[in-house]
Amino acid sequence: MASLRLTQRQWRIYLTVWLVALAAVTGTLVGVAAPRLFAKPPPPPSLSGGLILNPSVSAPSFTLRDQQGAMISPSQLRGRVVALTFLDTQCLNLCPLQASLLGTVQSDLGSGAHFSVVVVSVRPEADTPATIATFASAHGLKGGYYWLSGTRPELSSVWDSYGVGVQVANGDLAHSSIIYLIDRSGQERVAFADVPDVASVEGDVRLLEAG
Repeated sequence: MASLRLTQRQWRIYLTVWLVALAAVTGTLVGVAAPRLFAKPPPPPSLSGGLILNPSVSAPSFTLRDQQGAMISPSQLRGRVVALTFLDTQCLNLCPLQASLLGTVQSDLGSGAHFSVVVVSVRPEADTPATIATFASAHGLKGGYYWLSGTRPELSSVWDSYGVGVQVANGDLAHSSIIYLIDRSGQERVAFADVPDVASVEGDVRLLEAG
């Protein structure tokens, strides 16, 4: 069989074509692989609360008596996401709205969620077991909530720890309206002022529950 002999010019053309083909193939592979190799992973979901708190700060500790007479401390609820708020059973303004919001969150998340609601009283003389039960039932708070009370000095210490102002003027009571979310390790993570969007609270609870 006769051997194929290529001239120098033919070799150059052959080599050029081969290099162009190789570059085309390489370019195709890079075009396919590069997006996978260099694409940034999607950012993790983030908390959406009105105020994102320093996750290294532990929630201030306290112990108060709940509506059943048991002594409760937030540290007993480790492993659960805690919504902590400050309410008054006689309030006709934001307190009913906050309670209804938290009742909705409880209902939407379901009984299997690692989620608890803790209420610290701002009007201990009026927040009796009977008035608490009536208020909670009217606004959808279910099992898994703790309505805590104590002496006014005990409560004042807790209010101060969480930056809650309570004032009595002309026989009426005014207080700060805030909901804290405390994660499963006991760290303050989010603070919502007044009455936030239900979806924002539920989304943040789910993120903290999964974290």
